[in-house]
Amino acid sequence: MLSSFCKIRFFTKATGLSVVMVSLILVGFPGSVLAEWYVAGYGGMSVPGSLGNVKMDAYGERLALQQFPGAAAIPPQGTLTQSFKTSDLSLKRSPLFGGKTGYFFTDEGFSWLGVELEAFTSQPTIKSQTVSTIQEATYLPVNPLTPGLCQPGITCQAQVTNKGTLQLSESSMRLITVAFNVVARYPGKIFQPYAGVGVGAFYFSSSGQIDGRQVVPGINTQLGLKVLATEEWGLFVEGKYNYATITNLNPVGYGLSGVYNAFNVLAGVAYHF
Repeated sequence: MLSSFCKIRFFTKATGLSVVMVSLILVGFPGSVLAEWYVAGYGGMSVPGSLGNVKMDAYGERLALQQFPGAAAIPPQGTLTQSFKTSDLSLKRSPLFGGKTGYFFTDEGFSWLGVELEAFTSQPTIKSQTVSTIQEATYLPVNPLTPGLCQPGITCQAQVTNKGTLQLSESSMRLITVAFNVVARYPGKIFQPYAGVGVGAFYFSSSGQIDGRQVVPGINTQLGLKVLATEEWGLFVEGKYNYATITNLNPVGYGLSGVYNAFNVLAGVAYHF
């Protein structure tokens, strides 16, 4: 009987301690327990479009200086401006992996509205390809000495347009994106279609013929459907569109600039708490 009394006393103390601990958690972390937070992991396929509006001004400047060496003389014998553009660059498809955490304002009376932070990565490698090129260059001599180049007292300049092709070998490029999104959903008990839009930091790192690293701002949009298997667990499918502008990647080599866009298809698992 003494043993039973000890067990009952121990159980009462343990239960009381548990109640106190839960109460402290509820008081200390009300948002974590009472609000609708979620975490999710996903994977899928990234399908990038061609890199558009491509410029390689670092490469073009070297070619222009070969044509007008006076601009590189010491002191310079003139000023040189140029623009080197190419046709669009084809990028490879790749797997995509990522995760996100978010919060819906259910307790605030806005169960349809939420915010989330996510990070994902893909590998839009630059394919081996031949692109067409066009360069426009203008050279303005300081003191034109060539007879007949221009009349005395009149500013003269040389303008050229060069067209050609450029062979590019494959350059492995990795993209890591961290985005902050605003999300709107239909807060159904089972089916929850949703849409979101956000901004993020897009980190491009490339190795090979195009070798460089750069972080640029970009846009992230998404449209998806979540199916709740339980109150906590859900499965979702999502389409995601990304847009960013690369500026002067690999500045000592090619100075690659261009517009990046990609459509990503993914599926994942989410846990709400």
